[in-house]
Amino acid sequence: MMMFQPQQELKKRGQIKTPMNPILSLTLQADLRYVRVASLTACNVAKIFADFNCDAADISEFCHAYELAVSEAFTNSVRHAQPSQPETQVTVRISSEHRTLAVCIIDANPPFNPVTQAPDINSYPEGGYGLFLIHQLMDTVYYARENNTNTLTMIKQAKMTYTENTWTINPG
Repeated sequence: MMMFQPQQELKKRGQIKTPMNPILSLTLQADLRYVRVASLTACNVAKIFADFNCDAADISEFCHAYELAVSEAFTNSVRHAQPSQPETQVTVRISSEHRTLAVCIIDANPPFNPVTQAPDINSYPEGGYGLFLIHQLMDTVYYARENNTNTLTMIKQAKMTYTENTWTINPG
């Protein structure tokens, strides 16, 4: 079983330093037509970030992880939106600090249980891979519920490795 770590616990251990430097905030209608807008926006921001912080060979992997994680999280948010409230919105907020890039998916949907188990691939489930995939792609994932708002925060760090007297940045 994989568990999402509470934001407060991560802050206590020094794994989250707030506030991070905001890069972009994008608010979209909770509609599956906008999944691609959200995921490609995150991918492009991740590419710019990675250009400065990642080894050239690892940029594509870093960006694809962000694109897929945002696509899954935005899709989950839209699918769980209140059908009685067509004006429901989802906000994608991206921020950075040093070699860390964070993306938050924020909505006013009902609260959800962020604990996930690996899907049983032998039973060929149609759904249930989203949170599992997000957890596998990102370094840290946490969920907070405050003031009737859900915030799913996904963090990925570019890691440094030392090779031949030079530092190379590699996402990990």
